[in-house]
Amino acid sequence: MMFAKTERGSLKSTTVSFKAPNKGWVKNQSLLDDVSGAADVLDNIFPTAQGGRLRKGCELHATVAAAVKHLFTWKSGATELMFAATASAIYDITSPADPAVSPAAAVSGLTSGDWSVANFANSAGEFSVLANGSDTVRNFDGSAWTVPAITGVTTSLLSQVWAFKERLWFVEKDTLSVWYLAVNAVAGAATELPLKGIFQLGGSLLFGANWSLDSGDGLDDVCIFVTTEGEIAVYAGTDPSSSTTWGLQGVYRMGRPLSKNGWFKAGGNLAILTEDGIIPISEAISKDRAALQGVAITFPIEDAWQQAIANRESEYPFTVTLWHSQTLLMIGVPAIDEDNDIAFVANARTGAWCRYTGWDVQTSAVFDDKLYFGTAAATIYRGEVTGNDAGVAYDGLWVPRFYTGDGSQKFAVHARFRGRAAESYNIGFACFADYEIGAIPIVASAQSSDLNNVWGTGVWGTMTWGGQTQAVSTWQGVTGQGSALAPAVRIRSNRTVAPTLEVIALDLVFQQGGLL
Repeated sequence: MMFAKTERGSLKSTTVSFKAPNKGWVKNQSLLDDVSGAADVLDNIFPTAQGGRLRKGCELHATVAAAVKHLFTWKSGATELMFAATASAIYDITSPADPAVSPAAAVSGLTSGDWSVANFANSAGEFSVLANGSDTVRNFDGSAWTVPAITGVTTSLLSQVWAFKERLWFVEKDTLSVWYLAVNAVAGAATELPLKGIFQLGGSLLFGANWSLDSGDGLDDVCIFVTTEGEIAVYAGTDPSSSTTWGLQGVYRMGRPLSKNGWFKAGGNLAILTEDGIIPISEAISKDRAALQGVAITFPIEDAWQQAIANRESEYPFTVTLWHSQTLLMIGVPAIDEDNDIAFVANARTGAWCRYTGWDVQTSAVFDDKLYFGTAAATIYRGEVTGNDAGVAYDGLWVPRFYTGDGSQKFAVHARFRGRAAESYNIGFACFADYEIGAIPIVASAQSSDLNNVWGTGVWGTMTWGGQTQAVSTWQGVTGQGSALAPAVRIRSNRTVAPTLEVIALDLVFQQGGLL
């Protein structure tokens, strides 16, 4: 923060500038810490390397017959398909004829939508292999759904599937056993690999995955097995039936993982959603569990993460999607109340966090390099598109960290928002005191780019924008008094075109008294 002082009669005025929230939403530091670029509240404003941008909206893509439990894709060459699973069926939602009408089910008569999906290729084609621990394993080859003839195990007991070293592997639900097929096989005899003697904390296997020690597939890839109690067994090798080509590398501990689909890959690393935060596997094998919270990807929002864990329902699906091209990481978390769905969103490049409100993210996926999420209301939306949420306005909220200065009493006078955009916006202001954050006034919806705007006053008049990015600078009177102050803005978006607004700074003018 930077400030300059001026004298006006017998009153001393101070202007403090709060730079754009490029460090994102911070919930792990003392309220007295002066963290420039950090925010106490950052809703629907995505932190960028330079500052922040108002998020884009969402539009309805498809509707199915019941709550969406899982989204997944199948791809071969340039052809890509997307599917949505409910508790009883699977639907092809690649190109729905009517987004408001459910298509016929591609697979029906199911008993669970908690699928794990592995994409696997061999000489016969490209397959999506699905397991959920309740229904028989399913294969999809781009045109037909089949039940593979897997012998040696009842496939309805197989709850999770992944590929490692040209083999398909499966977790047997509620056990400490995994099963694997022959090299390049999508059916045939399955062989058990019991792991009861490996783990010390009990529980059962939740998921397995391949983890690369570099950024690609190669000889240094290892296979990990993760239990419900947070133990990780790491194996290296190619043939699990041979002790000369397969061996245990170590067993490690972390917090309890949140779900079998609660993990993602970023480069060569693999990160797992746990009760202690999002933990990179590279850290879990080198640090004690007590030290892992400090290196968690979620460390900047540690308090908020713990609150989300405490508020979750036992079956809440903590799933995660990394949108590589946009460096956006999104996690649907339990709603803080029935009217406020939220997702935790991070800039995967900078590690800065924010919240997206109004999105019920039960599951999500990237399809055709676009972001989609499924809801409990049986709908699938495309996110980060348009300027409203399926016709409903949304607001970006920004409250920077409080300014304390020398601790003297302060009386807020004016606040100014600075940004740039190719369209105009209605902005509501507030100023909060002594670390108590309240409501920011709601402003009238901005419906088009032909809005009323009088520069420098915060009263929008009659100015038509020409589509070029221009500076946004508007002052408004605010009130608030205390030893610590923070200005706040509420920016409403409700238009058909996606917003371009970039936030740059907030300025606060206050009069200053003596120390109390």
